[in-house]
Amino acid sequence: MTGPTRAWKVGGQTCAAAAWVLWLAVQIVAADPFPPEISVSQYGIGPHGWLFSVWVVVLAAAPLLLFRYRPVPGPARWLLWVGGVGSLVIAVVRTDEGGPQVSVHARVHMVGAVLAMVALPLAVVAVLRFAAPLWRRLSRVLAGMWAISGAAILMAAVGVDTAGMGAPASWAFWQGLAIVVDMALISAYAVAVRSVPRLSRGPADRPADATTISPGRSPEALRDGRPDPR
Repeated sequence: MTGPTRAWKVGGQTCAAAAWVLWLAVQIVAADPFPPEISVSQYGIGPHGWLFSVWVVVLAAAPLLLFRYRPVPGPARWLLWVGGVGSLVIAVVRTDEGGPQVSVHARVHMVGAVLAMVALPLAVVAVLRFAAPLWRRLSRVLAGMWAISGAAILMAAVGVDTAGMGAPASWAFWQGLAIVVDMALISAYAVAVRSVPRLSRGPADRPADATTISPGRSPEALRDGRPDPR
């Protein structure tokens, strides 16, 4: 493994680990431990809002760097970029203080949050389809938890008390849980990334003893050892 190639992996794994430290830090400085009183985005309000921005950027950078180390075919690439753009919007554009999101910038922030919270976990699940069986199964379990959280967020948004804490508190709880699941998926990706086969771009790029996948090869064919149709 060349130095620059290994740097993508180490950088992604470092970001994945640092995101957990920063996640705790934003809660401490905001004096609002999980689950947040109103929403996770409120951690970006106030004099320590920059720490929230750093957390968002570091979290989004982790899967982008890991993908650069071991890219795979399929939708993961564009999903990661969509999630990265959404994360950048979250980091730069603040929401309104308090519950209602009535200003233009708060609504822009909300759009970025939706893009990031949907695209990043889907991208990770798409990548881990090519990983070892343990990581594929774990990604499916986490994706199921994420889907449940997402459905509960939507229900709480229309006034349904889905966590027994009142609709607003339920919304904040499920939003926070969805983000924790996102982080768990990214952490699983950071550990599993070496089990993702290298993407071969041609015979000259393929070492004799390397496990590779071609851009048109499915994870099912890779698992079953079927010949590459390309």
